[in-house]
Amino acid sequence: MDKMNISQLSYSKYCVLTHNSQDYFVHYRPIKNCIKNLLSNPDILKNLMFRYENSKIEDEKSYGEQNSGNWWKRAERSISNHANILSIILYSDATTTDTLGKSSLHPIYVSLGNIPTWRRNKEDAKQLN
Repeated sequence: MDKMNISQLSYSKYCVLTHNSQDYFVHYRPIKNCIKNLLSNPDILKNLMFRYENSKIEDEKSYGEQNSGNWWKRAERSISNHANILSIILYSDATTTDTLGKSSLHPIYVSLGNIPTWRRNKEDAKQLN
């Protein structure tokens, strides 16, 4: 991480533990920077969903996207008409870091539930936190 020289990936380093004279660090980027990067992508912006949709397939309720869930409907009712819900998704996906498959890291990624699933599955719709 320290050797990476990518301006978009400016990380902070914080010592979370010292054990047996060994320091353990977490490398992180403020979550608001990740969200800002996602929302600055015009291809993502044109597909964002902000309002509840009562989706039905053959007269049965469909929960294909986050904004079709009952929790979204309740949350939308509880806020001002001039405000929007921003659904933040945090997830981890183990990454092998050696050729023998014995060492791995667990990076945390950020995405938005406001992005439709088909779009959220593309590389530029997630940020490494």
